[in-house]
Amino acid sequence: MYVCPVKSARTRAFILEKAASLFNKNGFDGTSMADLEAETGLTKGAIYGNFQDKETLAGEAFLHSTRRVKDMIQNEMKGISSFKEKLSALLDFFGRYALAPPVPGGCPLLNTAVEADDRRISMRPVVAGEIMSMVEFISALIKKGIRSGEFKKDTNARELAYTFFCAVEGAIMFSRVEGSSEPMDIIVNHCKKKLDQISNPLWSKKG
Repeated sequence: MYVCPVKSARTRAFILEKAASLFNKNGFDGTSMADLEAETGLTKGAIYGNFQDKETLAGEAFLHSTRRVKDMIQNEMKGISSFKEKLSALLDFFGRYALAPPVPGGCPLLNTAVEADDRRISMRPVVAGEIMSMVEFISALIKKGIRSGEFKKDTNARELAYTFFCAVEGAIMFSRVEGSSEPMDIIVNHCKKKLDQISNPLWSKKG
């Protein structure tokens, strides 16, 4: 029987969208096939016709969630030329992210990392790869700022990237558990002060 590739691609995308929210909110063990069927309105056969098994679906759903976050970050930075302003926009994004995450349930990196550490060992390399991707993204922005003269030459980009990322992820956890933006607000302000400290006072924005 012929299956339209466009329709098939749309069905996969639809399943991923629905599954991403479920897995992020309930975790792998807390998401049953019945939950997936109810959320998508599809049968088990239809879901497994697009994904080999629950493990495969959960893995792809995680990557779907992280791609959404990355796309939103890129959109936040669109049109910004200063690397300090790009990093400031990134921090502002995470400031809102804590209590209003793009994917229901909170940060997919944080949520999946906890599961990968405790039970889903097979997901460790995937989660670690996504975490390093974010750290390297931040580090690359800082390095570009150093090369452009916007940041001081003695700035340790990698060290600062780790500091920013770990501080933000910890603040996400604290803010969500406390139900308050205060922890995240404190961390965002702290990181912005650090950006002020590494900024080159002699640098002037071109154009």
